[in-house]
Amino acid sequence: TGMRIAAAGALLTLVFGMLWHPSAAAAKVKSWTFVVGNDTSVDTLNPFLGFTTTDYEAYGLIWDNLSDYNQLPPYQGTPRLAKSWSVSKNKLVWTYHIRHGVRWSDGVPLTAADVAYTFKRNIVPGSTEFNDNSDYVQNITKVRQTGRYTVQMTVSKPTPGMSELEVPILPKHIWEHIPEKKVSSYNPSTAVGSGPFIVTSFVPNQSITLKRNPHYWGGEPGIKKLVFEPFANPSAEAFALENGSIDFAENLTDQLYVSLKHKPGVTVLPGAADSFDELAFNTGAETIKNQPIGDGNPALRDVKVRQALSWAMDTPQLVRKVFLGYASPGTSVVPPMYPQLTYHPPANIAYHYDPARAEQMLSAAGWKPGPGGVRVKDGKQLSLRLFIRSQSPANEQDAPYVKAWLEAVGVKVNERLMSDSQLTNAITNGNYDLFVWGWGVEPSPDFQLSVFTCGQRSYGKPGNLTAGWSDSYYCNKHYDAMFDREQVLSGAAKQRMVQAMQRQLYTQAPYRVLYFYNDVQAYRSDLFTSFAPMPYPHGLYLFQPTAWWSY
Repeated sequence: TGMRIAAAGALLTLVFGMLWHPSAAAAKVKSWTFVVGNDTSVDTLNPFLGFTTTDYEAYGLIWDNLSDYNQLPPYQGTPRLAKSWSVSKNKLVWTYHIRHGVRWSDGVPLTAADVAYTFKRNIVPGSTEFNDNSDYVQNITKVRQTGRYTVQMTVSKPTPGMSELEVPILPKHIWEHIPEKKVSSYNPSTAVGSGPFIVTSFVPNQSITLKRNPHYWGGEPGIKKLVFEPFANPSAEAFALENGSIDFAENLTDQLYVSLKHKPGVTVLPGAADSFDELAFNTGAETIKNQPIGDGNPALRDVKVRQALSWAMDTPQLVRKVFLGYASPGTSVVPPMYPQLTYHPPANIAYHYDPARAEQMLSAAGWKPGPGGVRVKDGKQLSLRLFIRSQSPANEQDAPYVKAWLEAVGVKVNERLMSDSQLTNAITNGNYDLFVWGWGVEPSPDFQLSVFTCGQRSYGKPGNLTAGWSDSYYCNKHYDAMFDREQVLSGAAKQRMVQAMQRQLYTQAPYRVLYFYNDVQAYRSDLFTSFAPMPYPHGLYLFQPTAWWSY
């Protein structure tokens, strides 16, 4: 594989060297168009249904939040559509002062009525809106407009995260015509927003083009047109960057980082590790009403089995073989980018590659060696399905290693490639055993920790289920109680609770976090400059952790 990549790079240098001319660069600059490539696309302009990284990159440019995260640690909320806010002495009433003179992209004035309307929709338990944004709104009990540019929100208990409300503010005059029962199927072809860019064309799962908003309250963006273009694989994306078809490439592989490192006119960024990929276990799929769903193997309900499989993973080998060392072995669900919050398990419980221990634990759990080396219990083989994302080259490379390690300890593995939408559907309905996917983690760990709460499981009835954020179906009352307490804490007390929650997840093993990986990015440095990295100064240029500073 290494030789094939090297040979392809040499050929492309020759071909694109002939195609790319200074005159082409000059024409590109004159057009003021910025084209961003990624291996995912915008699949919907309904902000409650999106799930890809490109979805959220676009949403933050189309719609304003009340606040964003700062570029600098400790990553606190900084004003956006809300120019300021305050909280009452009892910490239960938050008042937000909305910017004056802001207009929606269709020319209608934006006022506090839009903000109040947005949050009133979001705080209805069980709604699509609530389930999408519950981490931000679950403690809000009352929302009222107190002036043309003032909104008050009341919370059930002190909630420090009210200064970091990453909820897109929607136009009341558009969304009041979309009833709740239609939200889960609403897929508009355009969007009315107040952000720095305006949608001009959109083809779901193919491309989206935006133009700058000349009336944006934060100042006119430095580019006239913005295009998000999806690619089938990172290699094609890198080739497009090198020949000038795109200006920025997101989520490249580490092999491409090496091959692009010295290309003229291109700058490559290793990126910060704000993301992880995990081997996820179906711990027992049930709806939020505790109704069993799906066809997951019941063996994975046993924490001892999940722990055994975790001991079978050789994560340093994935770092060496898949990422060429540009990653680090995984531990917990909060990446090391946030050092005060991430959990470092003590040596006596830290998972490492120990297949003998894995085999011993499986035997102790009743899974004895059987015919063909496959373990058996009560006459049934330990046979698990492993679903792998076809849209992730890294995950495709992970698959043979994960399969080999599991089979080495007596697990029969049936591997299957799936698109992101296919895997999402399987998870929603509980029809899986194992899969490899990942998360990008916000500066506040609250959302990531909320993924493992009972209330984030799927809801509805079998055959018509709607996904929560939970993809392991982990549900533990003690964990939920810790999460509720964590929401009202701040400072050192919050850090201790975040650590305790991660410790429980680590030992209960709904996931085996495989690695923290760098988000490799590259751009045409002969055409564009003045990016605003987050975290400053060595962070991501685009696709930042819930922020959009460069745009």
